[in-house]
Amino acid sequence: MKKRVLALLMAAVVALQLMGCKAEDANAAGKETRSSIKDMFQSAKENRADEKEASDVIGVDILEQNETDTDDEDTEVRYQDDYYEFVNQNLLSRIELAATDAHWDWFGELNAVVSSEMDDIIDELASDGKTYEKGSSEQKIKDMYECVTNMENREETGLGPLKPHMDSIRNASSIDEYVDALAHLSGEFGFSSIVGGYSIMQDKADSSEYAVYMLYADTLIGKEYVEGENTQEYMDLYLDYINNMLMEFGMTADEAAQSTDSIEGLLRDICESTLTTEQLYDPSMTYNVYTAQRLQELYTNVDVPKMLRTLRIDGQDKYIVMDVEQAKKINSLLVEENLQALKDYSTFVMLNDTAKYANANYAKLSDDMRNALYGITESWGDEKVWKNLTQDMLPWDFGMIYVKEHFSAEDKEAVEEMIEQILEEYETIINRQDWMSDATKKKAIRKLETMQVKIGYPDEWPAARDMMQVTPISEGGSLLSNLLVSMQVAIEDSLNKLGTKVDRSEWDVTPQTINAMYDPLNNEIIFPAAILQAPFYDSDNSYGANLGGIGFVIAHEVSHAFDSSGALYDEYGNYNVWWTDEELAEYKRMSQSIIEYYNNYEMMGVKVNGDLTLMENIADLGAMTCITSIIGNDARALDEAFGQMTYNWASEDTVSFMMYLLNTDTHSPNKVRVNAVLSSCDAFYKIYDIKETDGMYVAPEDRVGIWK
Repeated sequence: MKKRVLALLMAAVVALQLMGCKAEDANAAGKETRSSIKDMFQSAKENRADEKEASDVIGVDILEQNETDTDDEDTEVRYQDDYYEFVNQNLLSRIELAATDAHWDWFGELNAVVSSEMDDIIDELASDGKTYEKGSSEQKIKDMYECVTNMENREETGLGPLKPHMDSIRNASSIDEYVDALAHLSGEFGFSSIVGGYSIMQDKADSSEYAVYMLYADTLIGKEYVEGENTQEYMDLYLDYINNMLMEFGMTADEAAQSTDSIEGLLRDICESTLTTEQLYDPSMTYNVYTAQRLQELYTNVDVPKMLRTLRIDGQDKYIVMDVEQAKKINSLLVEENLQALKDYSTFVMLNDTAKYANANYAKLSDDMRNALYGITESWGDEKVWKNLTQDMLPWDFGMIYVKEHFSAEDKEAVEEMIEQILEEYETIINRQDWMSDATKKKAIRKLETMQVKIGYPDEWPAARDMMQVTPISEGGSLLSNLLVSMQVAIEDSLNKLGTKVDRSEWDVTPQTINAMYDPLNNEIIFPAAILQAPFYDSDNSYGANLGGIGFVIAHEVSHAFDSSGALYDEYGNYNVWWTDEELAEYKRMSQSIIEYYNNYEMMGVKVNGDLTLMENIADLGAMTCITSIIGNDARALDEAFGQMTYNWASEDTVSFMMYLLNTDTHSPNKVRVNAVLSSCDAFYKIYDIKETDGMYVAPEDRVGIWK
């Protein structure tokens, strides 16, 4: 589950969510067809139910079964050594990553199911021969799909709609003209490469207001890959990609090679002064208030008043600079001798940002780079790519259709009851922390009492849905021109909010999203409609299984309110350190023990980054404390909860994609999420026969967690 701290971090989240398991048949899930998902899930439930017949102490019963049925115990996975593998071995033996896959998990699998349901809507509209009212969801989807699939039109269009904006960069004869070109691109469409990018979001110091956040530079493949010791082969692939994109743009081989070298030089220089992913979640590092005058002092090589006017964000009392050191570095690079390299850098960023919306050559280069990065050896077919792109372009129109056909009010009520129970249990957990003062406990409980819960879909659909209009090919539209319209809509929607009070009832997560979130600026937890389905939630499941499924997800999101970043925001969503110095010191001590604990785990010989994954690990550990506290001493229910949670995190990855996760994902790998959490859970030892010599054993004094 992802905690939403900054909208700009969500791109990576989306990339992970969309990695479903696809075989040559677009409807296949590895060795299993998607239509058999419920059969697989039901079979797994029945198998576990059979295991529970003999004894209330489930772990002992499983152990006895293993000893009886296994001829060679050395080759059998034991739950005492690897609980994740023990629970999931049957499922994972039936999942085979196809050549088009980098990753399989239930999030991606269910996303593929939802996407397939949306595909049916596209097919029906594309073939019905009807004309729909202008501005209706049906008209937009139908005409957008034609823009996406008409490759002849995309070839004829080329970069046409972008050309005048690209020319403004390429023809800049000075740093001033270059910055002015970037400001116009950002102000009109939101393109951001080196300087001038901004986002309008809730003010962290006063979450009832909006503020302008000055964004950092685009670091392309990312700081972690640029500087990583074990990622340089991927960096080399990315440099080849840059070279090929510039040649497709029209540069000669020599020009492209020279430009690629200069881009690499700028990129490595910028990354040296860029915050790490984990630092971006720390408001003490990213919430840096500047006036326009101070911005001018920061960007001495830029006409800041002119840039702010062009961006249409002048006249603000404050501007938040998210990465000050990088801003200083960017300013030092904005000199005439770097002009050509800077223009090449921004040119590539625009090409990369729009590649999949352009002609076949650009789209293929982008797709090939993604595949190489993730270890995918075969691309999706055109039809699947086109349908996914159509859905991406009109998320809220598809969301409205989804909830009409697939959302259960009964399931919503059941989940709401579970949320209330989890919030009550968290109050008990907070009250038993002897390292917190009574005054701080009251503040923490107040945060629980005021936490907003969003389930399913919004009462009112976002204004951006109606603002986004699609121009069909017959009226001169194209995929690229409609993309620019969608970018303009996003900019206008943001600017319309500036100077108004925040409407906390608004959603920025579509109901068809397979995920859940905590938003610290609203102090809210969000559960889109699509996640309220098996295996995360099943009305036919036992109470223990649903607590281990959707209950763990809920408790995880609640825990984010008190993780290493979320704990720095008060009940109103304001960045406000409400802890005593002594409590903060103890919190940091416990956090360090969690970091060191997870640093001991590894995948493919690469250590987990305990610093990068700290927030999510705190949330996982806290969630397990919460659901086991609710269950109490019911061994059967505990076994069901442990098994369901473990089953939900089953996953398969290519080597390259696992490397991507280890370098960039704030979550620990799924296997570690299971085994590390359970090994630090006292209730796990109460019902299972875990000895000091077993792989899952961790001594009581070494078990970690903030919320115990």
